[in-house]
Amino acid sequence: MDLSWVAPAIGSPMIYAAVSVGDKLILSRTRIMLASFYFYVGFSQLAIAAIILVVNPLPATHWDVIMRALGGGFLWGLGLTVMFWVLQREEVSRVTPVWQSSPLFVAILAVIFLDEALAWQHWLAVGLVVGGAAAVSVRRGQGGGIGGFALRPTFFLLLFGALLIGIAQLFLKSVADDLSVWHSMAIRGVGLFLSLALPNMRPDALRGLVKFLSVPKQAGAIFCVETAAPFFGNLLLLTALANGQVSLVSALLGTRPIFVLGITLVLGFAAKGLLDDKLGRGDVMVKVFSTVAVVGGVALIALS
Repeated sequence: MDLSWVAPAIGSPMIYAAVSVGDKLILSRTRIMLASFYFYVGFSQLAIAAIILVVNPLPATHWDVIMRALGGGFLWGLGLTVMFWVLQREEVSRVTPVWQSSPLFVAILAVIFLDEALAWQHWLAVGLVVGGAAAVSVRRGQGGGIGGFALRPTFFLLLFGALLIGIAQLFLKSVADDLSVWHSMAIRGVGLFLSLALPNMRPDALRGLVKFLSVPKQAGAIFCVETAAPFFGNLLLLTALANGQVSLVSALLGTRPIFVLGITLVLGFAAKGLLDDKLGRGDVMVKVFSTVAVVGGVALIALS
């Protein structure tokens, strides 16, 4: 079995774990407007797309290939819109696992629409990844929930965002044979611009962004977190999608919670109060249990 896609499929979530923590810090510790943040993220993807297409022009290809790649980027942007909104209000180590539940949707949709065949151990692996991700989102309920536990309403909003990401991954996988990784990245970036930046191209959002970028420390932080790091994360992600089975690639992309947990634990003890994540014994135990389940799913995928 060719496992050349495994390294980029794990490298991408490692990078995006740092991005997730950076997202949380920017959204919760600065006064940037959410609309300004959306515009910056979308516009930076458009700028990267423009550079790629100038250096490496798009070859002649059928219009439906372009539309599928564009649609993948557009849906990805909609999913990010949901995730950023919730991330501004919730702990990053609880948001990320639910956000990474997209492998479940990808596995089901890939079997239905792409005729991918999954062995029983692959389904078990996907179940472990998704189950471990969901476990970390459960909190003790306040007079509700089963057995004293309940899921916050944002859990279901994040599931919807994860579904959008799952569909977007299928679109991008469907064009992997017709477009290079670089061209897929470029067209995806245009789609992200259309759903993230264009709706927020308002005078107040632009003024807010200019004010935010006028502080050099903030400008450097948002460039590193929202432009430079995602560039390399996207490159690895699309490389993995181009070379691996989309349902299995998506499951490995779901390992981001492992790295987010590691970063939040380190920051929680080294810089208390920097993040909003709770580090009580019960919270840590649940997060560790979730991580073990995710690691087990990843190991089963890599070894099967």
